[in-house]
Formats: sequence, structure tokens, C-alpha cells
Amino acid sequence: MTKEMTTKITKTTVFRDGARITRSGKTELIPGEHVIRITGISEYAHDDSFRVKGKGAAILRGIDVKKTSSVFEPSDELKEMKENLEVLEKKRAEITDNIQYQEARAAHLSSIMQQFSAEFGKWFAAGESTMDHLSTMDKTTLKLLSDAKKKQREFREDLEKLDAEIQVLHNNIQRVQGQMRTITTTDVYVAMEVRENTRIELEVTYQIGGAGWNPTYDVDIGENTASVKRIAQIYNRTLEDWEDIELVVSTASAHPVEAVEATPFYVDVYRPYGMGGSGSSNFEGMLATKAIMAEDRDSFADEVDKAYEEEPLVDMTETYAEAIETLGGMVIYDVPGRLDIPSDDDPHPVALTEEKFESRRRHFWNAYAMPEVVAQDEITNGDSVLLPGNVKVYATGDFIGETSLSLIAPREKFRLGTRTAYDVKAEKKLVEKDMEKAGFTRSKRRRGYKYKIELKNFSKDTIEIRVVDRIPYSSSEKIVIDLKTPSLIPKKTELGVIEWETSIESQKELAIEYSFEVEWEKEISIRPPLP
Repeated sequence: MTKEMTTKITKTTVFRDGARITRSGKTELIPGEHVIRITGISEYAHDDSFRVKGKGAAILRGIDVKKTSSVFEPSDELKEMKENLEVLEKKRAEITDNIQYQEARAAHLSSIMQQFSAEFGKWFAAGESTMDHLSTMDKTTLKLLSDAKKKQREFREDLEKLDAEIQVLHNNIQRVQGQMRTITTTDVYVAMEVRENTRIELEVTYQIGGAGWNPTYDVDIGENTASVKRIAQIYNRTLEDWEDIELVVSTASAHPVEAVEATPFYVDVYRPYGMGGSGSSNFEGMLATKAIMAEDRDSFADEVDKAYEEEPLVDMTETYAEAIETLGGMVIYDVPGRLDIPSDDDPHPVALTEEKFESRRRHFWNAYAMPEVVAQDEITNGDSVLLPGNVKVYATGDFIGETSLSLIAPREKFRLGTRTAYDVKAEKKLVEKDMEKAGFTRSKRRRGYKYKIELKNFSKDTIEIRVVDRIPYSSSEKIVIDLKTPSLIPKKTELGVIEWETSIESQKELAIEYSFEVEWEKEISIRPPLP
């Protein structure tokens, strides 16, 4: 005997890339063999993930999962939706073409720069070019590459928004598709033996695709503390509405994780292309040369990427989830109360936790590249991992800007809230410049420089500041740079980059003086030219 049971979704556990659904239902049965049919489950449910448990005077014999198709008549809206989809697809093709053009443009610019750098030495030696040409070429190419990278990002943002619109249209078209549109659902059949008149309560759980969540954060930076609010942006595209459910949010992934075995890393002697030898050697040399050019191009493009650093709202009484750490550092958040999350294309924010972390205000100034001092807050994470996500940053309730976090391990330090420090001023001055020290030797030249860095703290508190500057650096034996001991001992000096860490009391000033000399053989030219 087959009997249909009405069930309701009562609990949902949302993973990063999937969900586990719990459905509950009740019915009355008489003694005998029975098959309970549960219908209306989404086609996105994984057939091999169904599990059933229950209460009542019965023996559970087994379960069977089947797909059921239903036919619907077409809708009058279908033609209009298809026309809109065609327009969006054309726009998508145009944006894709623009992205490919900007990628090709960036690659072409990098190739031109590499070729110009390779040929410049010949032109310079022949007196057909000057160092100013190389400097101008570097600046122009970097600006053009920056422009190409920026346009790529803008086009990709447009593409992402357009893809979301196309996905919505696809979903709507699927719901009204065709002359004989077919909708597939999943049915579960539960076989059992009933011993006496009884009330049966069944609970069906299954994994489903089309759901997940992304972490976002609200970080409010105060004095020596930072309030970090975790928010889960939950999406439900399962075709099942979650109404009045218990919600659990998990940092686990529904997909399997693979342990990748090690493989050998082979290296060989570099053989430049065109240096003779067998055809195989020439081919290997050509590949090596192309690899080096690609590395140089990527390094040059990384300089462009570094130019794009970005930085980061709600005041009500809120209840937060209880966080429980499980095996392997995974965390589940048991959200209090009951929620409604419909099946649609919109993210649904759910506040998970709010914690207070230790923070410390730090200042930073790059003397050769930054006009103003910036303030940052160094925050120490708590005992739970912070997953990658977007961040809105506030300073004592005032919105600063938006940024993003990479994966932050428990108790790891990270910095947020980069902003201009208007109460701290810094200036670098050239105190003395010795152009060509005469009478040293006939075969060498020497130049000397003396600089002064002035820092002024106008704030009400003592500040901690890290200052960096640089002097010329060369790996050539023909160029020698001698840094004299600065008035403030640096914390670190590496490859010509000097780093100081110090503190300045309120309404006080600090001066750092340092000098260096550059000595080189007379017959060589220094590139780029010295200041």
C-alpha cells in the first residue's frame, strides 16, 4: 500500500558550496506493509545522499529515490524573455571581446618594453638615444599597462553583473520552457512494516546543490580593540523555499578534497637560442628564452597590479550564532531563531558572530613614494579562522572604506583601515649633494648625498611609526654604494631599502639624517641616472 506524505523543510545546514536539507512529516498507519511517498523535492538533490529515520511502531525496510517529470504548457512571457536573453548574450560577447583586446594589448605592451630594453643598449652605445628616452619609455608603458589592467577589471565587473542577469533569465525560461516544458522533481519511497495502528514521524535528510554562502565582515576599529562582525551571505537557488527553518552555517565544503602526491622537479642547463649545437639544444634554448621573457613580463605587470590597493554598515540589537569548532578547524554556526530564505538569485545576509579583537594603531610612511603618512590598525585574530571575503571598515563608527581579506589563521595578525594620518606630517629633504669629488682617482667617479627626514606628531597620543626609504643598489662590482651610519639606527637594511621603526611623543618632532656615496668606474654609465 502506497501513501503520500506531506513534508516540510525544518532545518538547513549550508556549506560553502552546497546544503544539507532536513524534511519532516507525520502520518497515521494501520498494520501491514506500507510505502510512504514523499514528493516535491528539487531535482538538484543528490540521489545517493538520502537518509531516513523515524519514530513509531514500525520497521524501516529501505528507501528508493526516483526522478519524476511533469509537463507544463508554455507561457506568453517566453518569447519576450528569449528576446531579452539574445540582447544580453550579444552584450556579453562584446564585453568578452573587449577583455580579450585589453589582455592582448597588455601582452603587446610588455613585449614592446622587453624588445626596447633589449635593443636600447645598442642605440645608446651608438649615440642614437639617451637615458631619458628609456625613462620616458618605462613611464609611458607602465601608464598604458595600468590603463589596460584597469579596463580589464571594469569589463570583468560588467561581465559578472551581466552573467547574473543572464542566469536569472535562464532560470525563468526554464520555468516556462517550450511547447511541452518538462519539470523534473525527486520522489522518495520509504518501505516499512507496521505492527499496529500507529503514528509515524519521518525525518528525511539529503545533500543538494545550488546553495552556499560567502563570508563578509564589518570591522569597527576603536582604541586598542577592533569589533569584527561575521556575516554570511547565503544564496538559495535550489528551487526549494526554506520557510521557518532552523539554520546552521558551516565552513565545511560539500566537495571532496584531494591530497596531491609529489612529482619530480627537473632543471637543466640554460642554453641560449642561436648559440650553436644540435637542433634540439636550439629548441630548448628558445623555450628557456621565452620562459625568461614571460617571467620578466609578469614581474613588470605585477608592478601595475600593486598600484591597485583597495580599502571599508548597522546599529541594532542583534542575536548571534553559537560557534562550535569541529574536526580539522572547521566551524559551524548555529543561528538562533527561525528564518525564511526563499529560492531566488539574491544573497541573504545572516549575522553569525561579533567578537572583540586586540588592535594596535601603526603609522607608515614611504619617504620616496608617498606624499603623506598613513595610519593602519594591526589586529590580532581570535581563535577562529577568518575566511576570505569582502570587508567594510569603520573607525569608531565612521565608515572608512571597503577592502577584502585573504585567509587569516587563528591568532594571526593582519592590518586594516589604511587611511591618511592628517595629524602626522613627514618631509624628506636633500641637505647636501656632492656632484663629482675631484682628485679621488683618474679612473673612478664619486657622488655623495645627504638627506634629512623630518617627522612631526600633532596628535594627542604617542604614535608608533615605520619609515622606509631607499638608496641606490647595484649587484655590479663596478658600482659601489657606501651608506654612512644614520642618526637613527635602522631596524633593517636590505638591497638598498632602509627601514626604521620608532615612536614619537605627542607634539614632538623627530629628524633622521643619513648619507651615502656612490662610486663607479669612469668608463661605465649608470642606468637609471643618479638624482
